[in-house]
Amino acid sequence: MKKLIVLSMMGVLAAGLTVGISGCSDEASVTDKQTVKGPGGTTTVTDKKEVKTSGDNPPAPAHTP
Repeated sequence: MKKLIVLSMMGVLAAGLTVGISGCSDEASVTDKQTVKGPGGTTTVTDKKEVKTSGDNPPAPAHTP
């Protein structure tokens, strides 16, 4: 009976750590796609910018004067 209680408490602890660790990072991305048509054909340029933050204290946003 003791083993069952210990195993169930370890399972709850492992599940809590998994949920806690997976939720502490944020990711944002912006994708800009530009298509230019010219006499020589079509050109497509894709620009992707990503911002990744982790932890409880991400950097403060920039202030605009």
